[in-house]
Formats: sequence, C-alpha cells, structure tokens
Amino acid sequence: MHRLRMTAAIGAATAVALSLLTGAAAHAAPTGYLALGDSYAAGQAIGGAKGDDADCLQSVDSYPSQVAQNLGLTLTDNTCSGAVLNDLFHTSAKGRAPQVNAPAESVSLITLSISGNDLGFSPLLTSCLALSATGPLTGHQPTCKDKHTVDGVDQLQAKIEREVGPVLVDTLYDLRAAYPSARILLVGYPTLMPDASHTPAGGCFAPLGQGDSFPFVTSDLAWMNTVQRALDRKLALAAQYAGVDYLSQMATTVDNSACSATGEPFIAPLTLKGLSATPQSFHPNAAGLKAIGQAVTSALSPRAAFQGIRGQLIPQTGDNEYLLQYVVPAALVGSMPDVAATKNGAYLSNVKGGSGYYLELTGRNSAHYRYYYQRVTVDPGDRVEFRVYQNGTRQVLTPLPASFKGVTGQLVHTTGDAYELQVWVPTNTLDSTPDISARINGTYSANVSGGSGYYLYARSAPGYRVYFQTVTVKSGDTVILNVTSTGEKQTLS
Repeated sequence: MHRLRMTAAIGAATAVALSLLTGAAAHAAPTGYLALGDSYAAGQAIGGAKGDDADCLQSVDSYPSQVAQNLGLTLTDNTCSGAVLNDLFHTSAKGRAPQVNAPAESVSLITLSISGNDLGFSPLLTSCLALSATGPLTGHQPTCKDKHTVDGVDQLQAKIEREVGPVLVDTLYDLRAAYPSARILLVGYPTLMPDASHTPAGGCFAPLGQGDSFPFVTSDLAWMNTVQRALDRKLALAAQYAGVDYLSQMATTVDNSACSATGEPFIAPLTLKGLSATPQSFHPNAAGLKAIGQAVTSALSPRAAFQGIRGQLIPQTGDNEYLLQYVVPAALVGSMPDVAATKNGAYLSNVKGGSGYYLELTGRNSAHYRYYYQRVTVDPGDRVEFRVYQNGTRQVLTPLPASFKGVTGQLVHTTGDAYELQVWVPTNTLDSTPDISARINGTYSANVSGGSGYYLYARSAPGYRVYFQTVTVKSGDTVILNVTSTGEKQTLS
C-alpha cells in the first residue's frame, strides 16, 4: 500500500470525523475571554493598533488577540499601556474606567499581565543609562546596582516584598472572587535582560543616540535579571495564594533577552526619536509577541493525557537555579496519572495518585490546585520534560532551538511496540513551518513543511494542528525530529 501526502483539507475532514465518532457536545462552552494588564499584554501597537483608546496602544498581534483567534474565543480586551494593579478595580490616574468590568457569567477565561509598572520597570531602565560598558552611569554612579543598593539592601527587591507583593496578592484574590467560575492565567514577563550565563562576551553596549541603542553597564544586566527573577517568584507565589494559574516565561525566553547571545531577541532595544524613547522600546518585538501568544495558547491547552497537570520552571536567585513545579488540578488529587520529570533523560521526581515522590508539597494550595516542587539546576542546553508513564506523552519545559518555531513532537504508546508519532504545529505559524523531518534510527519516516504534512495524517487541537502516523519503536531505537535547514534535533525516544 502506498503512502499518501495528507493536506490541510484531509486534516480538517479527519477532525470532523473524530468529533462525530466521539460524540462531541452539540452546545459550545462559554467563550467569553477578558484580557487585562499592561503594555506587555497590550502589545504597544506593534503590527497595527486596535481599540477605542489609542493611548492604550493595543496591538492587533498582542497575545490576547492571538489566543482569542487560536482558541475561538470572544475577546474583551481591556489591556492598556502603563496600567498598574490599582487600575484593575479602580478608575486609573488618567481617568480610565476599571479594567475589570465584564459580567462574571459571560467570562470563561481571564489572562493578566501586570505589576511591572508597580515595580517601576521603565524608571529603573532610564535610571541605568551609562556612558560606557564599564560605567559610570550618566548620573555618575558606578553602576545601577550600586545606585539602587542602600546599606547592603537591594531597594528593588525590597519593594517587591514590601509593596508590590501584598497588593498583587490582594488583587488576585479580588479577581478570583469576582470570577469564581472563570479560568484565570497570570502571565509572567519574558526575560528582559540576560543572566551571567547568557550575556555575550563584552555585553551589548551601544551608546545613547538617535535610533537603536543599548547604553547599559554590562555587569548591570545580570543584576537586572536578578530583580526580574525576584518579581517572577513573587508572581508565582501570589498566584498560588489566590488559586490562579501562572505562566513563567523566564526559562523559555532565557536566550531571547534584549541582549541575546543567540542574536534572536524577543525584546526591542532602546530607540530614541528626538529626546523621547519610542513606546516599543524594551517591549516585545514582533517575534516576541508571537512567542508569548504561542506560550499562552499552549498553557491554556494541556494535552489530554496529562489531564490538566502541567509543569513549569520558576527562576530562583542563582543564574541556573529553578523551582521545578508540578501544578495539579485539585479535582485530580487521588486519581492523577503517573507523571515523571526528567533532566536529560535522568529521573528527577514524579507524582502519582495523591502523592509526590522526591517532591515537596507547598502549604499554599488552593481549592483549585495543588503544587508540588523541587529545586533543580538547569544549565544551557539541558532538557527538562514531563512524561506520562501510562502512555509516554511528553511535555517539554525547557526551550527547544528557535529554528523549530514552536513545533514539538511526542511519542504516544498504543500497544506493544506500536506508538503514535505526533508532530504538534502551532496554527498561527502554520504556513511558515520549517521543514522538519522525523527519523527512526536515522531512516526517514515523515516530515512537515509549510502548511503540509508528508506521510502523515492530521487532526486539530486548540492552537495546534497535530500531524501523526503509527510507528514501531523497539527498545534501543532512536526517534528524532530534525530541522533540515539547521540540523538541530529534538529527541523523542
């Protein structure tokens, strides 16, 4: 029997057939989606502006716009550049109505990016402008770290603990109470400045002037990263307290800061026009908006085998220190599948039933989630993943090479040596999918390219097209995905 190339049309037909065979519900679930937050959610009008308030700088390519399109949701976008925590439930300093204004019964999903302006990201950056890569600052202090350290105390981290954190927790509690039935996802910020391990030799210094510049002391980059890590930890902790989801992006964007050692930044540099910085300065660029949209869509679309269990890496104080966290829906406690974490294939820990193994259980669980965790070291190039023991489904927690453009693969065990080889392609980058081939012990098996799959069937999943074929994998076999243009690999077995 010869193999066939399966096009998007066949994939759509397959998806319809599957829904009929499985008896899909006739009535759709509520689709109201409320987007809240600041400029990182609004998108700074990159790709084109939208919305009634031009000063909010909402982008047609913002992550809320992508998520609504990917998941088929009806979006109420109340995000606004410059927003602070107080603006969610109160009239803003500029007279804007509270962002939280949609009826609870109409909302099934809320996403939120907030607190950067409460900490003062923008004033921090402008206070750190330097005359050279080794200093001093324009204000004559040696470094920005020196400027913001008083009697040995980091004033930014102190502000996170004393001011931002308590208001954040109270605000999330209020949001949870206002929308008791909605899924709420707090979205962390992508990596702004690199840690020491990901800073290019000599930094990225470019003197202040018209156009693009990067006027920062090289040693200050790692310090700014440490401040962002502290905020990221506080966001994760506040989400646990309030019983909402949290998506940390620092581990997955560690190579894509404004000073990217790989040359693939997701954050724009400082850009001057006259005496003013453009609104896009130090905000996600077009590639960054796309990456955040994919990350949020993925976080909202857990694969069925995990039954809602998901993992995340929360950065700690050291450059390569992370909290590996299992987020388990409370409804699963007592019946959760056996999900194990590995690093470079070596076992780290697992959850099963109502227990965690080699894990600690936080005391900050809620009616919605239970959180297990352990401290791990993740160096550049390490691969951390979750795997469902019962069927082999994998969830990669560390970033894959950028050339994969969000494409991931997995092997799902069926019977004996039979597996379903799956290639998950984000729908918002479908037509630009690179040529990625699947090989078993080096022998070609299938590939995807553009919007097509070769020797593969296709089905739909929220935010993805899933290409698949049945393969035989025996003990010792190696199954990989390979990007033709770069040779980079993703090992599945």
